[in-house]
Parts: sequence; structure tokens; C-alpha cells
Amino acid sequence: MGTQATATLQAQDLESIDKVLYQAKEDELTARTLFSIKTDIPAGARTHTYRILSRSGAAKIIANGADDLPLVDADLTEHTIKIHTIAAGFKYSIHELRESQEGNYGTPIDATRAATARKAIAEKENRIVWQGEAKHNIVGVCSTPGIQVLNASATGTGNSTKFADKTSEQIIEDFRQARKKVVVLPGYSSLRLSVAVPADQYEELGRRYSDYDSRTILEVLQSRPWFKTIRSVSDLVGVGTGGTDSMLLFDDSPETMEMLIPMDITQLQAEWSYPNWKIPVEERCGGVLIRFPMAVVRVDGI
Repeated sequence: MGTQATATLQAQDLESIDKVLYQAKEDELTARTLFSIKTDIPAGARTHTYRILSRSGAAKIIANGADDLPLVDADLTEHTIKIHTIAAGFKYSIHELRESQEGNYGTPIDATRAATARKAIAEKENRIVWQGEAKHNIVGVCSTPGIQVLNASATGTGNSTKFADKTSEQIIEDFRQARKKVVVLPGYSSLRLSVAVPADQYEELGRRYSDYDSRTILEVLQSRPWFKTIRSVSDLVGVGTGGTDSMLLFDDSPETMEMLIPMDITQLQAEWSYPNWKIPVEERCGGVLIRFPMAVVRVDGI
């Protein structure tokens, strides 16, 4: 009878898993490509408190010796968000490990399951940041109180608000009107905003601008000094009023908003329970904190 009861995960197996687990594809992490990430919070923290600016603080001229100094703190309100654990896992059977370790030179186990776990956590992270999660009272960018919300203009065929039913000029005008909501704010006139658009509407931006201009609508938008980036984000489907699709225009600076990630995706110690090795993976995420909601515009019905 053999003395080795189980086949174990080898160092090369864990290295193979790590390589896949920590190298997420850019399209999996849409929120991270658009927002700054705040990590200077203990991984074990349960909440984080920050301040929301309801409007820009106002200064005034005061007389010599006067003590009626206008305090910008009057425009700040404290808000606390909870930090949650996002977790997933995968397993390998003892038979799979034995197979991978046959012969004098074993080969690393298939790390596809690690990629699946990573993708599952990334998808949950994106959903929390963009949409929030009502079950756990998490507010996302689209549902943050105080952001500016407007309906897309009904200028399309049959008074439609959808990009698919609009001319290139009408779509450009929708972007201009939404951008205007932010750049008229004090101190924001020259700001280049970031834009997130659902995948289907993003593809509409690939349409030729006109019979006389071979550029796409997207290229025309990019040629103007309005936006820093325009990205496709699938999590914006159905987030608008009445379940309509929405686009977001926003200032992505850390002063306005940040993602809260006290602990990035981490592989925990493998657990043995016959006949499988189970590998847990977790992340600590607080969603998104928005300090100045007025610098975010959601356009519904596109």
C-alpha cells in the first residue's frame, strides 16, 4: 500500500494559477480602466467614511479684522460606505493532479479555472461599481444620489431617443448637451470628460458620419477637445429610468471619484476535502465613492 494518500498541488501548479489569476484582460476591468483606485485602507476595514461636496464652496471679500470667514466645510456632508468581500473558487480533483504529475517531469495543471474565477470576480466588481447592488445596499455610479440625470433628446425617427434611430448630427448633439451639464460648473469649463457607452450604442458610433465625411461618428467626437476617452461598458444596459440603456459622462479625477479596493484579488490557501483541492479567491471592494456627484451625467434612453 502506498504511503502517499493524496496528490498535492505543486509549486509549479500554484505559479501557473497565479500567472493566470493576476493577469486580467483589460476588457474584464472596465471600471478600473476609467477610475482611479483607492487602496490605502486596511483590508479588514468594514466601512469607509468620506465627504460629499454638494456644491462648490464660495469665497467672499471680508473687512480687515473680520472673523466671518466662509467655510467650505458647510458644503460637505459625511457619507459612509460598507466594504464587501467578493469571492469565487475553483477545484481540482486528486485524479487530475495525479495525471498532471505523472512521469519524471510533471506538467502544470490547466489554469483555465483560475481564469474563470478571475473573470467572475471582475464581472461582479464592475457590476457593483457601475450599477451597485440593492440586496446589499450598495450604490453604483449610475444610482448615486445627486448625479445629473437627463433623457436623451427625442429627435430620432418617430421621436425616438435611441442612437440607432438618429442621424450622426443628432447623436453628436446628444453628447454636446450632456457635456454641457458639467462644463458650465465653476472650474470645469476646460475639462475633458470620460465617457462610458453600452456596447450596442458604442457600435453605432462606428457608423460613417456622412456621405461627405468618411470618418466615423466616434472619430468625429474624438477630433473635438471634449472627451478624454470613450469606452464601451456592457454594465450600462438597462440602468436608466424604465430600464432604458444609458451613457455616462464624468470627471474621472480622484478628487471627484475613486474605486475603493482595500484588498485586490488574492488567492488563499488551498483546502483539501476528499477527493478535491479547493482554491478560494477573494477581493475586498467598497464600490465607488463619488465626492462631487454633479460632475457625473447619466443620459437615459439612448
